[in-house]
Amino acid sequence: MIAGTHIAFASALYLGGAALFEYDTDFLGWALAAGASLLPDVDLPTSKLGRVLFWLSTRLEKHFGHRTITHSFLALWVLAVLISPLLWLNPVYFGCILGGYWSHLWIDMLNLRGADLFWPSPVRVVMPGNRHYRMAVGSKAEMVLMTALLAACLGLYPVSGLGFRTGLQHLLGNFELAREAFIQEAGTRWFTLELEAIDNLTLEHMTCQCPVLGVWQKGLIVLHQGQPRAVGKSQVHHNLYPTRAKLIEGEPLRVVSHKVEMQGRSLGWLLKRLDPQHTYYLSGEMQVGSRLAPVADIQLYHPVAFNGKVLRLHYARGQELGPYLNRVAIQGEVYVQFWLKPGDPPVELRITEEKEAGVIPEVLKGYL
Repeated sequence: MIAGTHIAFASALYLGGAALFEYDTDFLGWALAAGASLLPDVDLPTSKLGRVLFWLSTRLEKHFGHRTITHSFLALWVLAVLISPLLWLNPVYFGCILGGYWSHLWIDMLNLRGADLFWPSPVRVVMPGNRHYRMAVGSKAEMVLMTALLAACLGLYPVSGLGFRTGLQHLLGNFELAREAFIQEAGTRWFTLELEAIDNLTLEHMTCQCPVLGVWQKGLIVLHQGQPRAVGKSQVHHNLYPTRAKLIEGEPLRVVSHKVEMQGRSLGWLLKRLDPQHTYYLSGEMQVGSRLAPVADIQLYHPVAFNGKVLRLHYARGQELGPYLNRVAIQGEVYVQFWLKPGDPPVELRITEEKEAGVIPEVLKGYL
């Protein structure tokens, strides 16, 4: 094969591997794969690499011939040993070089002559076995193959930066794939859900780009028009039924969490200690001791749920805590999550004990 075909095939494998195995692509890795795909032809003085290393290529061709020692598993093994330190320094670059070299041997099997993979054994490997379906170097068939490989690179390039599952999710608009992608990266980046959905209560069809907060009952929690809503396939647990969803990755996110013991404390006490300039969410459970059972909320998901005795928080914000701010917990704990963008100042939550005011027993109040 000519150099262009080898580079195109190595590029397709590099981009396809990134889409399938979800490693990060960069120019250096791509260049290493493309460059390594030309290495086996160092045994041919007329090749591009052979002309540069003529002093080596002439000797290799004279003593071993073309497509022999440099096109064998032995050469692949020697190369792996030579670049083995990359396994610890950068495993992806190790794979780029080794994969690029192997791509040359693989596609050379399509040539009429094939490749001596098991050199010094005379066994020659060809693919396919029928000679009429293999191609001569520089033939029209090879030009068609190279064009197809370049087209494959163009198709794989946008997907390679996303990963196979993410790219497939964007293509299909599948909600389950979007949810799995969010779970894998939750807490590392800000995410937005490009959503087409049906409101389970009003049957209204809606579209939005909703920030994603977290996970709820095999679905996701999003902010729709500033209000937390649950998205998922269950009409029992979710507010919105997704018909199409695409997860959009945003800027890096750093989550700082603090656990707060709430015994003898109220949510109002906690909110006074939170910096409103930071984005924060509260999750946890408090037993508040009230026997009054509230009217059931018609919303299927709510960041604050109260059954008359236990107050549960799930990605709650300060504006949703109004009716419960003064309820003092008998026991319980709340986790405060601060969501910080790059460049945000450090956040600190200081919990200080306030001095308790003296309580005068009822029987003594009459003497005052």
